[in-house]
Amino acid sequence: MTLPVTSSSTQALPWQAGASVGRFTLLVPLAQGGMAEIWLARQTGLRGFEKLVVIKRMVSSLGSDPEYLEMFFSEARLAAALSHHHIVQIYDLGEHQGAPYIVMEYLDGEDLAAVRRTAQKQGNPIPDAYAVKYVSMAAEGLHYAHTRQGPDGNPLFIVHRDVSPQNLVATMDGGLKVVDFGIAKLASTATYSGKLKGKLAYMSPEQARGEELDGRADVFALGVVLFELLTRTRLTPKMNDLQLLDFMAGGRPFDLPTQRRPELAPALEAIVVKALARNREARFGSARELQDALEAWLVSQQQAVTANELRDWLRGVFAQRILERRRLIDAANQVEPSSPVEVQNLAQLARHGSDSSSRSSPGLRTVSTAPQKKKPVVAVGVAAAAALLLGALFLVVPRGSPAMQPQPPPTPPPLEPVAPPAPPAPPAPTRLGIDTVPGGAKLIVDGVERGEAPLSLRDLGVGSFELEASLEGYQPLKRRVQLQRPGDQLHLELALVPLPKPDKGKPAARKPAAKVMGKLSLRTTPWTQVYFGGRKLGDTPLLNEPLPAGRQMLKLVSPDTGAEQVIEVDIKANETTVKKLKL
Repeated sequence: MTLPVTSSSTQALPWQAGASVGRFTLLVPLAQGGMAEIWLARQTGLRGFEKLVVIKRMVSSLGSDPEYLEMFFSEARLAAALSHHHIVQIYDLGEHQGAPYIVMEYLDGEDLAAVRRTAQKQGNPIPDAYAVKYVSMAAEGLHYAHTRQGPDGNPLFIVHRDVSPQNLVATMDGGLKVVDFGIAKLASTATYSGKLKGKLAYMSPEQARGEELDGRADVFALGVVLFELLTRTRLTPKMNDLQLLDFMAGGRPFDLPTQRRPELAPALEAIVVKALARNREARFGSARELQDALEAWLVSQQQAVTANELRDWLRGVFAQRILERRRLIDAANQVEPSSPVEVQNLAQLARHGSDSSSRSSPGLRTVSTAPQKKKPVVAVGVAAAAALLLGALFLVVPRGSPAMQPQPPPTPPPLEPVAPPAPPAPPAPTRLGIDTVPGGAKLIVDGVERGEAPLSLRDLGVGSFELEASLEGYQPLKRRVQLQRPGDQLHLELALVPLPKPDKGKPAARKPAAKVMGKLSLRTTPWTQVYFGGRKLGDTPLLNEPLPAGRQMLKLVSPDTGAEQVIEVDIKANETTVKKLKL
């Protein structure tokens, strides 16, 4: 199927929480990039049907750029043709206010970059077997894409070209999904404008040299991901983009995994080294071969990693973030779209609560939990009857016709026994399912103890109910829930917060260390405006601009084309970092 590539000269209005886009209701923004903005949304249907989805909308500044439009629609075209449990699912493609958008499945999870970073920060790095299993699942999904056939039975030769930890999402049910096919390439399509696309640090040598690609380019990228998960370090040394591109395209050997982590299993190192072979003929011939090698290693170690093991470990690492995310979603589900106050509160909640995983408690604001006002419903049968009645009243009858003459009263027909009306059907029962993390919490509904979680209640009927959950060692939780219509089915999973542990000789708080600074000299071709943390630093060339030491995010805006790009820069302490970019 060929998707239309359209553009609009009108400026698309900003999206806001609570607004309707087709049959979807926007809840909270998830991300904003130079090419698209991403929203969490809710799809609703008959009899209480609800489904969380993610909507990606192209930013309005790129709506007239044919290259970016083709990239945007290419993602929808390719991903919609892929149906695999390790690839994100695309549901719909539409246009709203002149801007195209893609609707895809909502993934309750974290990308592998966040998983590695958070686990290491907690002193609980990803176990080797788990890292192997995650990469094995990614290899399975990519092999499916590489070997996908078109309607004519011929292979499409899809190559992802941007495999990286950020595009591999570990889900909270113990799975993994490959996402973002925005720059994936079919064998029958040309590379957009001849430009190099993808993350340099995960780019195969042949991709860095601009050569024709096949699935082995994605195998190499998976090798980089596996190297970094196992060694807990980056594969490539610190260097600027031009140096990194030259390094990936060249012949300099990569470090062996055991040079970074000597205790790593030799058999596992051999798999990584083969996946990272600079000559693609020496690599695994396909993602399936890499997957088979990884699964064989797990068998040899007698480590059958299950989805439940991955689920429990991942939920332990991100327990606080799961709690905050569910609070945000629950609050969003209660917002009345027509209430500006509630929409504004939700926007504040998204800004202050969605990025608070590193804090001890989320910065959440109160959002009204009043039930949504029901809109008037017009029954189709009543409307049809009214139309028939109006037609009868305005029926034109010619003068002098028998119908206009006085008629004798009709003889009434003989009376027949009338059957009694059938009793009304009983209302469909409601159902409230309640689970807690951890399980086993005591549940009280409207002051009456009903049992322990997990629990399913089918006798509540319609109305508003006060729910309490309590478990020893955890803070009690109260929640008001609504069952608005007969047949409503609602399932809640409540994350309980552990009680704070008593202080035992808590040491005095340390004074914050003085901020270490460095300087940045940046030159770009073409020239750009440089922003840091929402503050404009100036135009390039930028010379000796003071910045905090460490990895910093900069936004580059080209006034000539309107294009935006976000880059990472490692600012050296008490030194001047020099960076040159050709955009």
